[in-house]
Amino acid sequence: MNGAIFSVVIPCLNEAPSLQGCLIEIRKAADVLNLPYEIVVADNNSTDDSARIAREYGARVVSVAKRGYGSALHAGILAARGQVVVFADADGSYPFCELARFLTPVLNNQADMVLGNRLNNTLQKGAMPWLNRWFGTPFLSFVLRTLYPIPVYDCNGGMRAVKRSLYDDLHLKQPGMEFASEMLLRAGKKNWRYVEIPISLRPAHPSHKPHLRPFRDGFRHLFTLLKYRFFDEN
Repeated sequence: MNGAIFSVVIPCLNEAPSLQGCLIEIRKAADVLNLPYEIVVADNNSTDDSARIAREYGARVVSVAKRGYGSALHAGILAARGQVVVFADADGSYPFCELARFLTPVLNNQADMVLGNRLNNTLQKGAMPWLNRWFGTPFLSFVLRTLYPIPVYDCNGGMRAVKRSLYDDLHLKQPGMEFASEMLLRAGKKNWRYVEIPISLRPAHPSHKPHLRPFRDGFRHLFTLLKYRFFDEN
């Protein structure tokens, strides 16, 4: 809707069984806030009923032809009309019920980006693979905050809020999972005001087929961090 104070963007690829629950949770949390909002589902060529379910629950569907987490999320954020954009996955793992905690720092002009930190001992059993929890994400977060001026401790956290008016200036390019690291390093370079808040993480819906490939995507994250630090002047 025009005049939306905030937008909730969900990248989606064949998440019909879990998407409905996410949309219900978003609407409940958003209605309590009593602020104009919209829900945008960035549909990455789903072949199931994801797009139909999204429309049934009042979401605006943006079709994204180019495959990839980064491609879908980037297109969804660009299409968002709210002053603040909150985004998270469609697999049911992230707490959309905590929308207010992400929105408040940005709406109060205290932050340009808010990231939900999952590594705070509130992970539900089975919510994150052991390798990701204890090695991959902590290691990449260490590299990121060492190379860039941003105090990140969960660089792969997938629930975030960003100020929409600043987003275009990041000039994000990465189409895959490494988009998450690119966003943070670009925000660090731009001296965005950055806040992390602890959040819980639930196991993904049983129907969810993970798109993450730990070793392949971990290498892409690391390559992106090094490339932008030492070989990219933008």
